[in-house]
Amino acid sequence: MITYVALAFGAAVVLALGCAVASAIYRRPQRGVLLLAAFVPLHGLLVLVPLPGVVSGWKEGLVVFTVLCAWLRRPRHVRGSMPRVFMPWWPAAAVFVVFGSVSAFATFGIVGVFGIKVTFFYILLVVVMWLAPFDATDRDHLVSVLMGMGVFTSAVGIAQLLAGPAALVSLGYEYGTQVRTSGGLLRTFSTFNLPFPFGLYVMLALLVGGAVALADPRRRRNMLFLWATPMMVVAMSSSIVRGAILGLGVGAIYLIAVRFRYLAAPLAVAAVAVAAAVPFVPNITSVFFSSSSLGQRGDGWANIIASILIHPFGTGLGSSGSAADRISTAEGVAFTQSGLSTNYQPDNYYVKALLELGPIGLWAVVALLVTSLLWCTRLSRALPGNDGALALGVGASIVAAMFASLVSTYFEIFPIDVYFWLLLGVVGCAAAQHESSSGRSPSGREEAEYRPTFASS
Repeated sequence: MITYVALAFGAAVVLALGCAVASAIYRRPQRGVLLLAAFVPLHGLLVLVPLPGVVSGWKEGLVVFTVLCAWLRRPRHVRGSMPRVFMPWWPAAAVFVVFGSVSAFATFGIVGVFGIKVTFFYILLVVVMWLAPFDATDRDHLVSVLMGMGVFTSAVGIAQLLAGPAALVSLGYEYGTQVRTSGGLLRTFSTFNLPFPFGLYVMLALLVGGAVALADPRRRRNMLFLWATPMMVVAMSSSIVRGAILGLGVGAIYLIAVRFRYLAAPLAVAAVAVAAAVPFVPNITSVFFSSSSLGQRGDGWANIIASILIHPFGTGLGSSGSAADRISTAEGVAFTQSGLSTNYQPDNYYVKALLELGPIGLWAVVALLVTSLLWCTRLSRALPGNDGALALGVGASIVAAMFASLVSTYFEIFPIDVYFWLLLGVVGCAAAQHESSSGRSPSGREEAEYRPTFASS
């Protein structure tokens, strides 16, 4: 009897809390986006909680609910005078979405929606930014969330490193799934489900948070974040994700080249010291510089080139990677491409785009990355204060994504896909607000040269 009362009380508390959160999001949809940004790094903890599988869909439900609230709460009375800012990456994004969606449905029929969901679902966050734009306070809160969760997840990763694999398995994690080793070293995963999202998320937090913190190092939040940076780098490295290490390196070079040139000398000294120490640590050398891994990649890429000659428009969106697993489960069968293993798992996002969508898809991905990078770089010089620093940090994260995609399916890794679209939308909000207040485009061109495509209130 007591158990049933406790369960009923718990259900009532959860229901009341859910209603309060839903009401808060309805009144201000931006809260839904901030809530998503704060909790997606904790999604991996669900594996430790005995909850129904449907609970794992909380993130998609939150996004859909936020989009609905943003649509219902949109400012109808000012729609004709909403400030606009040109976002040069949207044509490439539109080609990617339209061509990818047609490819998925043409190849797999109705179950192709799984491939579309995995690839494009979180672009809905840009829609939220258009209907309910972030103001300066929202943008600052988002940076605080990214900084805070980056530090927190890094601390958890260090704790895992100290605890060891046996302690993690005793908590309920599964060896070989969440708990993995490489060369005898534990690959930390923190609050995520795998090492890959952990390493890439900390990389993202370091680049975006670092750019904002370096722009105003006297602010207490920024100072604390900068002090935590070495611990975060160690935690990220302990995940043994080469894409994260490569991305952090090129992202830091971008930040130095564009704005923080005074960091060039100390970072160069640090890089030389690390390079000199690596050969004396055999385990690290064997893990990060494996020749067999490169050979396997080359064999897979050769088979893909042969496949493209047969399928010039690709084998269909969702025919590889995690989307293929979901489509196979829905169809009840597995499928193969020419010369490739069942449900092929690419280790390069450009190769994945070429395999699934052919040269058109590869062009769309590259064009999206290049145009968004140039846009953020230009805005980093034009926008004042924290917004300029935020645009710079997002630019650094895009540079990191371009290189990390060489060794991972970067945009298919949750929650990295969430933050990619979210950060692009937030930078668009900053540019639109600057345009509204200054009456000029962020690039400084005259209105006659200005091409409006993105609106915000």
